[in-house]
Amino acid sequence: MQPRKTVRLLLLDPADRLLLIRMHDPDVGDAAGRVLRDAYWVTIGGESEAGEDIATTARREVLEETGLTNVLLGPPVWTTEHVLCVHGKNRLMQETFLLARTGATSLNREGWTELEQQVIQDMRWWSLAELQATTETIFPTSLVRHLPGLIAGDIPAAPIAVAP
Repeated sequence: MQPRKTVRLLLLDPADRLLLIRMHDPDVGDAAGRVLRDAYWVTIGGESEAGEDIATTARREVLEETGLTNVLLGPPVWTTEHVLCVHGKNRLMQETFLLARTGATSLNREGWTELEQQVIQDMRWWSLAELQATTETIFPTSLVRHLPGLIAGDIPAAPIAVAP
């Protein structure tokens, strides 16, 4: 099975709100090929291109998806590994989550690829209280459990594996 190395950003604003994107991609499903029927929220980020390190992928993805240029990248804090069916082929998703901060909250969609324009429905800053109260689907599913520690400054010495 082909691995897909992905970098995701836990991008926090000055009020400790987390940026998430709402999306639905009918060409992505679980390992059995079942597509989620409803849209879901995920952190920004994407697949690493050939020759990119984690920081380069993170900077490219944040600029592409948000237009933000003044983002302070922190350390990798979480990892996940799971199988998704992408365009009919199972891929081993290997995700690294970086903690990141920005002072800017104004976002733009000018750098979105054609695919992103088709599958991304919204972008939004979420407070921890809003994340804890929502009934909407958020990935990784363990985000709400692990995010409070990061916001409080409890940064792991090495990335911890979290549930996708």
